[in-house]
Amino acid sequence: MLRRNSFNGGSAGVAVTVANSGGTSGDAFQVTNGSPTYVAASGPRAPLAAQLNDPDTVQWRNLALAGRELWLRGYVLFAQLPSAEDWFLELNSLNGSTATEAGRLTIGPTGTIAFRRTFSEPILCSVPNAIAAGQWMRLELRVLVGTTSSNGAVNLWVYPVPEAATTTLQASVTAVNTGTAVINEAAFVYVPGYTYTLDDFAVTDAGKLGPAYPSNPAIAVQQTSTAEQAQPVTRRKLRIPGQLATLETAAPILPIKRRVLGQTVEATSASPITARKVRAIGTVLEAGAASPLTPAHRHELGTAEETEQAHPFTNGTFIGAAAETAQALPITPRKMRLLGQALDGNLAIEVRPARARTLSTASESGIAVAIRPRKIHVVRPAVEADQAQPLHVLGRDITGVEGPRRRWGGNSGRRLWIAEQRRRVWSASTHR
Repeated sequence: MLRRNSFNGGSAGVAVTVANSGGTSGDAFQVTNGSPTYVAASGPRAPLAAQLNDPDTVQWRNLALAGRELWLRGYVLFAQLPSAEDWFLELNSLNGSTATEAGRLTIGPTGTIAFRRTFSEPILCSVPNAIAAGQWMRLELRVLVGTTSSNGAVNLWVYPVPEAATTTLQASVTAVNTGTAVINEAAFVYVPGYTYTLDDFAVTDAGKLGPAYPSNPAIAVQQTSTAEQAQPVTRRKLRIPGQLATLETAAPILPIKRRVLGQTVEATSASPITARKVRAIGTVLEAGAASPLTPAHRHELGTAEETEQAHPFTNGTFIGAAAETAQALPITPRKMRLLGQALDGNLAIEVRPARARTLSTASESGIAVAIRPRKIHVVRPAVEADQAQPLHVLGRDITGVEGPRRRWGGNSGRRLWIAEQRRRVWSASTHR
């Protein structure tokens, strides 16, 4: 358990409240009385601290200690020492609305810091002339709540140098009555008629807190908690090593307790294996023949051989060996009729007399001519050949060099000329 508050998240001149005491300041207080105020501070106490006047208090409740021990830290600056002893820190055991006093830390006219279980009981331990007016001091307190009225303990430290790691101003006591109710409430309270400033208030059950901003860099910081608050810093004993030196001889080895092992012996037998439930597997043999396959419906193939001939297809047709030759393969003869040479001339070919209808001058119009539906015959794609293919007029051959001509009218009734090729399938194979 750790709670701490640096007061650095407030604004100077604004009252410290339950609502604004958390955030970047740390753990919010459960109770604030009067008007404790954020004030500007300098040095390690910067930027802010809290000023307490009559009747101001800041208080944490519901502290959940892992055991019966509480550690506390606070930085205080008294503008003026009181004329009579009074307490400024109180520890309680709160049970519902009933509070049982568990400790009071007091200050006297000469700056003596003392601890009492209750203000009406005797001082358990004290540090005389510990505090001077107008000077920051760090106070640390440890209270062990006993299981009886005679086995409690108290430790008190006062640090005139607030961030110092050690101090000679300390006191402790054991086997005293610190009550038997575990502490669950800690509060800095007002001193009637006087003003003091408080900073970096913290409580924990994990050990001595140490300075909030240690000046000794050798002090180790524990891993941060899930609450994003640093863990308490504790003093630890350090040993400073001497200067390093280079030696050409091995450093002596300190004797240690050890067990001598016997000589390692290589054995040809396997080490015993602990018993376990296994399934035995037969001996694996290497054979030159393929392992037998389980019977299945299959078609056996003959031996594969590499040849220069294509393998037969399933329909029994054989293809001969492919060979490259400079001559064209023979073409089977067919009956054909040759056409005369086609000439490209600038003059129109002579038109033979025929019955014709004189057409008027053709003109270009932006209106599309209506096309009448007609019955057509779909032909196969035309192919390119060195010789002209025979022409057909709706199934009738045309012969002659120029061929018979007809005059075509300009009406929409047209005939479709098809340059259809009569093709045969040519094969470059030889029959065997």
